[in-house]
Amino acid sequence: MVPGKTGIPGAVAPAERLPKARTSASFVTAAVQTVGPAVVRIDTEHTVEANEGLLPLLEDPMFKKFFEHELRKNAREPPVLQRGQGSGFIVSAEGLLITNAHVVKGAHKVTVTLTDGRSYTATVKGTDDLLDLAVLKIENKGKNLPVAPLGVSSELQVGDWVIAVGNPVGLDNTVTLGIVSSLNRSSAEIGIPEKRLNFIQTDAAINVRAAACVLSCPCAAGRLCQLNLLLARDL
Repeated sequence: MVPGKTGIPGAVAPAERLPKARTSASFVTAAVQTVGPAVVRIDTEHTVEANEGLLPLLEDPMFKKFFEHELRKNAREPPVLQRGQGSGFIVSAEGLLITNAHVVKGAHKVTVTLTDGRSYTATVKGTDDLLDLAVLKIENKGKNLPVAPLGVSSELQVGDWVIAVGNPVGLDNTVTLGIVSSLNRSSAEIGIPEKRLNFIQTDAAINVRAAACVLSCPCAAGRLCQLNLLLARDL
């Protein structure tokens, strides 16, 4: 009997029905492979006084006269630990990262976790509330870190493909696809004139808790072109 033949007319041996090995990747896959390893999850912790909102009431003479004892009693409750989560990306082999300022605001502890499972304690090196950006630093102790290649957002055009990579609700490296819907969308147009920023608008699906989701542009060899700052839900 000939190998691969069953001897039955019209029948094919199982080996011949096996699918062929995949020989090419989509532009989305290529971009995610370029950027994905450098997109990290950021976990934060900070403590707040359980009743810190009550203390300003003691400055009101009326409240102080009648409720000072009760307010001070409640204000002595132990502080509450709050946890937050977001995304960011590594921009240098020395361990510098970019994320949103609101992700790390007030945090006492910041932990960065890579897609390969490595985890580091990060230091907040600087923040800019106007731009909602923060720079973090991790000590990689000589170990290689994946670095996200940066693109030039001014080269984007309406209609370009973009890929959003982030960590919504802790689901590492979630990927969605969309296009550039508009460029130079002013903050005044979307109701936040105090920011004085121009935005890149996209229809790529971004989870409301995928803070600091990054946009990668396949037309620019998968380079990063934007850090997500605002969702329509925020307006």
